[in-house]
Amino acid sequence: MAPYHIRTYGDQDWEAVRQLFSEGLLGNLPSDFRAMLKKPRTLLALLGAPLALLWGSGSPVAALVAFSGVLAGQWLTLRHFIRQYVSESLRSDLLDIQKAYLRGPGCGFWVAEAERRVVGTVGVRLARQPVGGGEYLELFRLSVRSDLRGRGMARTLVQTVLQFARDQGFDGVVLETSSANHPAHRLYESAGFCKSHESEYFLAWWLGVFSTCHFQYDFSSRS
Repeated sequence: MAPYHIRTYGDQDWEAVRQLFSEGLLGNLPSDFRAMLKKPRTLLALLGAPLALLWGSGSPVAALVAFSGVLAGQWLTLRHFIRQYVSESLRSDLLDIQKAYLRGPGCGFWVAEAERRVVGTVGVRLARQPVGGGEYLELFRLSVRSDLRGRGMARTLVQTVLQFARDQGFDGVVLETSSANHPAHRLYESAGFCKSHESEYFLAWWLGVFSTCHFQYDFSSRS
């Protein structure tokens, strides 16, 4: 692995940051879909229609066609949801990164650079939701180029955020990530985060909900 260093985001990084974010989210789509298929509502829609058709018509071919159609519909629905989220992100905070992450208290955005290329990103700003009676920052847009994952870069970016929050006098850091992203869960837990709760976002009756996990790091528990 080529040596890398962490530095503050600059305007010259804009296109690379947006591309890295998009590729990371879309690259996680297969694992997110496999996790969705394990949910009761998703399985009921996937198996219910073909079995009902098989029972009513007695045609295995028709049941197989129905199964394939429902499966394709579920995949396309989730892909649309992820692509829509990516598009909304590119039109919001990632449209003007300087304004979203480098102005105001508790804001920061860093990139990991190797061989003059941006290969990792992470941002932080004030938490969107209150956390108890404390003041917390929220970690956003953690991404590492796919061929460089598992080598400690993501952990270094997370530690950069934690040190920034500590130096700024905040009580801790929170974040939200896909429930299916188990490598990310292991990363955050190894860095000292604890899972606090889960959220669910309804997509469609034939797909069910998209689940996310919330993690929290408290500096008071580490002192």
